[in-house]
Amino acid sequence: MTLDISQKRDWLRDRALELFIYPSIWVAFALASLTAFSQAMMGLETDWRPTLFVFLVALIPYNLDRLFDTYIQKSSDEKVQAYFRSNFGLFALLGVAILGVAALLWFAPMTVRYVSLAVVFPLVYGAPIFPLSRQNRRQWYRLKDIPGSKAWIVCAIITYAAIALPLAYAQAPFDQRAALTTCFIFAFEGSNANLFDIRDLDSDAQKGVLTLPRMVGIEGTRLILALMNLLMLGIIVGYGKTAMVPFYPEIFSATILTLLLIWTVDENTPRLFYDLMIDGLLLVPAIIYFSSVL
Repeated sequence: MTLDISQKRDWLRDRALELFIYPSIWVAFALASLTAFSQAMMGLETDWRPTLFVFLVALIPYNLDRLFDTYIQKSSDEKVQAYFRSNFGLFALLGVAILGVAALLWFAPMTVRYVSLAVVFPLVYGAPIFPLSRQNRRQWYRLKDIPGSKAWIVCAIITYAAIALPLAYAQAPFDQRAALTTCFIFAFEGSNANLFDIRDLDSDAQKGVLTLPRMVGIEGTRLILALMNLLMLGIIVGYGKTAMVPFYPEIFSATILTLLLIWTVDENTPRLFYDLMIDGLLLVPAIIYFSSVL
């Protein structure tokens, strides 16, 4: 009986990984929720289009990046490696995401189309597109191979999408509230992205990808990320005035949980914890906000 329960639990876990975690549906949903929260934080009316846009767009680069890594930067998880090398359903998901983005762009205002030109960066983020000759041998490099840039590129792209798309759909200017929202999203997502580089220390070292944890070590990374979050809080409290006070519960809760993870996770933390809990942390601001307004 105990064996049957354990087998069923393992089967359910594997199916959940294959349906939500590996194809990046979970992280795409989390990023979409962050976009919905940024809408509210900037004082914009609720609009489902930028949220859906971010969800669909996120599916494309995350899965493409993992597909490229499958052949360029081998994962330490053999299940993940096998999943991305043999799962044809993944291409169907990518097709649906691409068609969905195309449909949204077709019916979008012109400003949204201009803002969306930046989508090229996440699409080529993990692709080998820069041919450089070293020691009489041509080698192809990716954007994330730029020393120290890997997590910050991801952070900048996500922050841009979460801020620029809602503003473009609402035809709203980039004002002080948008600047403060950018500050929060950048620190929150930047911490998230750099924590994943702690997990990927070994694989990044094998490929020669120079990330923040490889440059300054895990303790140095923790200190930098903690200071970044504290600076963000200082800016929002100092300049937010009454406009940001209603969002303090979301901002402070997300930041406290982020700081807790910064000082606890390391390269030995299970991959499932990273994929489920650290990505899931991005849902916290939206959960707190929408539970209070519903």
